[in-house]
Amino acid sequence: MRLHRLRLTAFGPFPDDIEIDFDALAADGLFLLHGQTGAGKSTVLDGVAFALFGRVPGARDINRRLHSDHAPAERVPEVELEATINGRRLRITRSPDHQRPKKRGDGTTTVKARGTLVWLDNSGPNLARLQEIGGVVTDLLGMSAEQFFQVVLLPQGEFARFLRATSEDRERLLERLFDTQRFGGVEDWFRERARTSANALTTQSAVVDNLIAQINLLGGAATADPDLDWAQDCLDEARATEARTRAESAAAAAAFDAARAAHTEGEKHTALRRRGCEAAERLEQLAAGAADLERAATALAGARRAAPIAPLLDDLDTATADLQKAEKVCTRAESTLSATDDGARLVADADDDAVDAAIAAWTAEVGRLGPLAERVTKRASIVGDLERISTEMTRGQQRVAVLESELADLPQRRTAATTALTQAQAARASLPQLATERRRLEKVSAALTSRTEVIEQLRAAEQGLLDARSADVAARETLVDLRERRLAGMAGELAGELADGVPCTVCGAVEHPAPAVSDIARVGEAQESAAAKAAQKAGEHHSRAAGTVATLTERRTNLDEIVGDATADQIGNEFVCVTDELAQATRSAERIPELEQALASIEEQAEAWRAERGRIDADQSGFRERQQTLTETLAALDADVSEATGGRIGVPERRAELTELCARAARMREARTELVRARRRRDDATERLAGSCTDAGFDDVAAVRAAIATSKRIAEWEKLIEQAATARAAAESTLAADDVAAVMRLEPVNMTELSAHLDATRRAGDHATKAYAVAADHARGLEECVTGFSAALDALAPVQARHAEINGLADLMAGRGQNSRRMSLHSYVLAARLEEVLVAASDRLRQMSSGRYEFVHSDASGPRGRRGGLEIEVRDEYTGAVRSTTTLSGGETFFASLALALGLSDVVAAESGGRVLDTMFIDEGFGTLDPEALDLVMGVLDELRTGGRVVGVVSHVDELRARIPAQLQVQRGENGSTIRLSVPVGAP
Repeated sequence: MRLHRLRLTAFGPFPDDIEIDFDALAADGLFLLHGQTGAGKSTVLDGVAFALFGRVPGARDINRRLHSDHAPAERVPEVELEATINGRRLRITRSPDHQRPKKRGDGTTTVKARGTLVWLDNSGPNLARLQEIGGVVTDLLGMSAEQFFQVVLLPQGEFARFLRATSEDRERLLERLFDTQRFGGVEDWFRERARTSANALTTQSAVVDNLIAQINLLGGAATADPDLDWAQDCLDEARATEARTRAESAAAAAAFDAARAAHTEGEKHTALRRRGCEAAERLEQLAAGAADLERAATALAGARRAAPIAPLLDDLDTATADLQKAEKVCTRAESTLSATDDGARLVADADDDAVDAAIAAWTAEVGRLGPLAERVTKRASIVGDLERISTEMTRGQQRVAVLESELADLPQRRTAATTALTQAQAARASLPQLATERRRLEKVSAALTSRTEVIEQLRAAEQGLLDARSADVAARETLVDLRERRLAGMAGELAGELADGVPCTVCGAVEHPAPAVSDIARVGEAQESAAAKAAQKAGEHHSRAAGTVATLTERRTNLDEIVGDATADQIGNEFVCVTDELAQATRSAERIPELEQALASIEEQAEAWRAERGRIDADQSGFRERQQTLTETLAALDADVSEATGGRIGVPERRAELTELCARAARMREARTELVRARRRRDDATERLAGSCTDAGFDDVAAVRAAIATSKRIAEWEKLIEQAATARAAAESTLAADDVAAVMRLEPVNMTELSAHLDATRRAGDHATKAYAVAADHARGLEECVTGFSAALDALAPVQARHAEINGLADLMAGRGQNSRRMSLHSYVLAARLEEVLVAASDRLRQMSSGRYEFVHSDASGPRGRRGGLEIEVRDEYTGAVRSTTTLSGGETFFASLALALGLSDVVAAESGGRVLDTMFIDEGFGTLDPEALDLVMGVLDELRTGGRVVGVVSHVDELRARIPAQLQVQRGENGSTIRLSVPVGAP
């Protein structure tokens, strides 16, 4: 992979577009990325990672706040990377998830991530789906994002932790970098086979145990070591028990049959004797009740003679009741009619013709009052209309008074609305001027605040410039002094290098009769070189300090021009006043549409009020005419009613009174007629009943009533007489039977003894039969269980052997059992990969440590039986001892971590198909090295860039600026960060 160009927009601390030309930086194979802490050095690496994988390394990916806080909220964050990967040149553009202001209303809305991939060599179709872009990048690189972050972006802090991590933590990282999934699959395969084998063994053992339990349950003797011989013995014993119980069951059955025959004969004898006793008892009972039967027969004869006369009694009772009812109705009708004067006179006159004449007169009068009653029903409507007309006339008069008042106030309201509209329009015209003045005051206020900060910064920068100038002068004076001393002592330095027989480097002579001697202390080349570097560094510091003072001075001049003579209090007061005026003018301008609408509404309301008053005047004239007509109609109706009723009651009441008199008179006439008919019916019924009593032989009606019985009672008497005759005949017939007569002459049978003997033989037979059935079931069950037990034992042995073999292999794969290293299969593979990494890393570690250290892989198990195989130690060639990496110093830990990171990078690259990674970044860690160690590390980095590889060093160590000419500086500012590219002369 070779990076060509990176562009960041509104990304991290970079608010504006920045572009990094990696081709120019990589011309020498090694470049430095430096800057102040927090300036954004790591953000450049984040940009590369985000362009390729859509995420950033480590913990920075958790928050995912990638949009620059210095950029406007509406600006879209974007990363664009141009690179060549696996021989194909492409350009990837990505934009992360971010928030932008809503186009309507307040608040923000989320913009989803997007991206594109363009093939610059036309080697494939362009892509716009994030999932497809990620798949293409992973396939081209041959590694995942985690592998890329560890191989290309070497985080030294992470590898220092990896160097000193426990085996468990180191295993988690190696699993992310190396694909050991297939070995984990092998472990899972063996684990699943062991689980399946264990289930099969458990199932087969359960079958055997279940059969043993069944044999014990069916009568087998308990034993500590059940086997097939034990099972066969249990079966033989069960078969012997079955034969014995079979014979006992047959004997008990014969005894029960004999007892049952004797019991049956006793039951027959007892039943015949009971029949004879019951017949004799029934004859005795019939003899005792003969008198009751005679009385029942006499009552039955009298009831049968009285039955034809009963309807005549009912007719007499009905006629008597009807007469009493008619008398009551007639009395009530006469009383009701006598309640009025006209009715009382009519009741006193018993003539039916007088009643008919009164009813006809009253009916005629009701007919004459009908039309007048209909007119009376309309009186309430006439009165209501008069009241409504009066109310409407009053309401109209009140509304006219209100309208006249409103029309009188109309000119004043129109003048006020016009004045308010004119003032609002003037306020709207002043808005631009007030807004401009407010912006000017804001700018001056900001300049006042910034000028105070700049003055403080300038004061500190000027002091720093004085210090830097003094340090620069002192460093130059030291360098000049050292050079003069070295020149003065040059002859002595050369003389110190002469040796007998060795040619002089100046004259070539091999004899040196008079070597020069110098009293001045010798100054070596190293001292002069160190002084030159110190002078150069002091000069650079002086130049930077001078540039800072110049920048701050220029900025202060610009701020003075903006501020002028203004003071903070003055600007603050003016800003408050202008803000209030602007707010008030804005509110007034916003009311212009409302005021215009109000003025138009006043004119529309005036026209509406005038039209309404005209309508009210026309309505009032019509109301007055209608009121006069209704008043005249009401007076005429009241006069007619007074004339018709005499003023005593109303017309409807008089009609109701006459109608009620007619109804009462008619009811009285009908009641008198019904009373005459009822007396006649009662007399006829009395005559017919007296004749029937005499014919039936009864003395009077009371005797008939006493003889009458209900049909149910008659049926009971008939049934009683019939049952007595039937019972007598049956009892006599039973006693006359031969078998009953024979039994009655014998002694009774003792059924209690027969029943007890039968029950005893039945229980004995049941017990014997049950014992035989149980013994037979046990024998059959044991036969089946012994056969199954033999087959289950034959099947259990191979299952046990197979499970022991598979379970041992599964434990071995999982780091248990006979695995003395406590290493699982995938841990063993990771240990092999780690050993490859340590071999590759040891070459660089020996180089960076001047041959002192090399890595050693330990596969020993951890303390208290913890898994091992991933331990890292170092061998110290000075002492020959192997010791823990935690004993290394800070600088030694750095180059050991770097060597380990580079070794891991080589192995992961080889694992990914041997694809060449042309670009690599090393992030921080150089500050812990002394100059000698730094030389050794730089030597390793020089080797890395051989063959066209580009190494980017991320550090703020000043020493590296002098060693690495190609530099990318990230500069931090108040409004965000910027970059500055510095490449050697002649580089593209």
